[in-house]
Amino acid sequence: MIELTSVLIIIFLFVFPLPTLVTSLGLVTTWGLYRKYEAFHNQPSEGKKNLILHATLFLVNTICSILLGIILAFGIFYFIYESFYLFIFNFLFCTTVSLRWFDFTYKLYRLFIYKLKPFKINALTQSYFVVCQGSRERDHGGFGLAPVYADAGLLELDKSEVVFKGVFSDKTFSPSNIINVEKKSSDKIKIHTKKPNLKSPDVFLITLKDQFYPFKSRPDRDKIFHHLSFDTNIPTTL
Repeated sequence: MIELTSVLIIIFLFVFPLPTLVTSLGLVTTWGLYRKYEAFHNQPSEGKKNLILHATLFLVNTICSILLGIILAFGIFYFIYESFYLFIFNFLFCTTVSLRWFDFTYKLYRLFIYKLKPFKINALTQSYFVVCQGSRERDHGGFGLAPVYADAGLLELDKSEVVFKGVFSDKTFSPSNIINVEKKSSDKIKIHTKKPNLKSPDVFLITLKDQFYPFKSRPDRDKIFHHLSFDTNIPTTL
């Protein structure tokens, strides 16, 4: 089904480029806004400030990426080759790369989170500043997972468990509750756990927030990933 949809989109892009592009952007934007609304609606009241902070800094990061895209595209347009279509392509390309590879606000985010809740760092354990997003299956089916909460804090690696200590929530990952662990990107790990009750999240997305370049978080991600295996037969997906 996904392959067929992809082929149809490519065909429509060649036959009707502008309407297809506008429709696709509209659908993606609508879905993104709905996901933001759903996340804010499901977020516990004590974690609303955290979510607003995350959304605000994401907007700031997006604006910085757009400005960088404009500067680089204009530089090529002015100094190398004057072409409006090349300017548009360079702007979209540079902005997309900047959004994926640069995190302009990671230090600000950590600073504000530490103001919401000062964390005590244990010198005897390795710890990483992360964002933890908990999700679960939707009650009546549907596309994707339903967000339950998003929190930020420290992920501590102990010998027998991995503990997330957030602003308003704590979560312990151990061999007794982990079903599967998989790498999602250079800075993300997804953990599937056993479900204590119907309303509790059982899928957790851990995102490292310690680098300006998210792809440079790969060594830390690998350390966390291997630690979560606990040298047992917990299924892992690379």
